[in-house]
This record gives sequence, structure tokens and C-alpha cells, in this order.
Amino acid sequence: MKILCLGDSLTFGYGVSREECWCSLASRLTGHEFQNFGVNGATTGEMLERKLPVAERLFVMGGLNDLFMGMKPEIPLANILAICERALAAGMRPTAGIPMQISPEVDEAWCDGPIDVDWVRTAYAKLADDLSRACRERGIPALDFRPLIGPAELSFDGIHLNRHGHTRMAEAVASFWTGETVG
Repeated sequence: MKILCLGDSLTFGYGVSREECWCSLASRLTGHEFQNFGVNGATTGEMLERKLPVAERLFVMGGLNDLFMGMKPEIPLANILAICERALAAGMRPTAGIPMQISPEVDEAWCDGPIDVDWVRTAYAKLADDLSRACRERGIPALDFRPLIGPAELSFDGIHLNRHGHTRMAEAVASFWTGETVG
């Protein structure tokens, strides 16, 4: 099965090699082809604009960059749902990924420019909850990484995954796709 993985730096694999990224690891664990369409710094609006090849499945995860840019959580929510609807219209089965929260140690000093990190955390929690609920209501599968990925799986910056985090994420993705009924 071919699964397009659309996302930002968490999908791209910022800070690790291509072989250590969760997409590559999930491919090896499942035998499915997880194609990495992650782009560092991508917003959900940019993801929505991308033309993607047709595949059996689409995995989409993002939104944190939107929030760091000061967008309200309703914007990435609408974009992710629009991406899922577009995938359905193209005959693909979408799955939404709900990324983990950023580390409590992340503060304005890490960010480039004045960013209210507490607002980002609060907005992200709202986005994650709203996306989870919207996916349930629409019958779109969602894979929630919040209970699976914590500070020990994050890199030095408290936002991106370290090698262990990519392994944990790949295991969750593999478990999800091998437990899913294909059809």
C-alpha cells in the first residue's frame, strides 16, 4: 500500500537522517510505502495548495507552524479538514495525525521573533481537541500522538522529534496501519 505523508518538519524529519525519519521506519516495519511529503516550516495552507500524486492513503499532520505565525487554531483546522476532503474526492482514504504538544521548556528565547509561546500551547491544545472531534464526527481516522510522545522523545529544541521520538512515532503508525482493515 502507498501512503502519502503530508506535513511539516515533524513529517520531514528535521534533525535526523532520511533513514531515521518515522516515514522510513514505518515503511520498514510494515512493508507499506510511506512517501514523505513533509516540508520544514510548512503551514497547513501551503499543504492545502500542494498538488499530490494519487495514492491509496493520505496521512496529514500539521498546524504548529500556523500557530507560531499567530494564526487562530480554526485556520489550520479548516485546512486539514479541506485536505482530507480533497483526498476523499480523489479516492484516497485520509488519516489525520495529531502531533504532540511542545515541551514545557520551550520559551520565547528559542523562537525567532516575539512569539507568545503560552498562547501557542493553548491554541495548539484547542486545535488538537477540535481536530480530534471533527475527525470523529466526519468518520476520518485520526492518530493522536499526544499520549505517545513526551519530552523524552523530543530533540534539544523541545519541538522536533529526536531519534527515539521518530522510532516511537513509526511504531504507532505501523501499529495503526497493520491493525487497519484494508479495503
